[in-house]
Amino acid sequence: MVDAATMATWGLPGLFLIAMLAGSVVPVPSEALLAAIIYGGISPGRAILVATLGNVLGALSLYWLGKWVSNGGGGRLGAWMIRRRAREGPRMARAEQRLRTWGAPALILSWMPVVGDVFVLGAGVVGVRPVPFLIFTTMGKGLRYGLVAASALAAL
Repeated sequence: MVDAATMATWGLPGLFLIAMLAGSVVPVPSEALLAAIIYGGISPGRAILVATLGNVLGALSLYWLGKWVSNGGGGRLGAWMIRRRAREGPRMARAEQRLRTWGAPALILSWMPVVGDVFVLGAGVVGVRPVPFLIFTTMGKGLRYGLVAASALAAL
């Protein structure tokens, strides 16, 4: 794997790419790269914006995957999802209703490792509308990158 110092030479385009991958299911240390770029002298505001946009774009890939699979796409995976919904019946309906009710605001936690990916995928599965998805996901991911940037600046 390429270390953060090497990736920092790629600048903001590299940060965007790594943050986008980190927003999907690829475990990439976008926070380390953000800190390295800030140490390198790039504006923290620009770095936060680029990282947030890239990470939200990566999250959108998971969101649309969830929508696609919940509608029967994805071959065996989609078929499994439909069978699971039918078999679980009321229990699955209650869980989906809770996620529909709290789904969009819960996406503020989409920055969390592993759990955040489940929230994002689940939002697609239950049909959280795209605009609330984007608003809350962007808030959560932006807050995380803001805290990382503040920590990097405090260490300078």
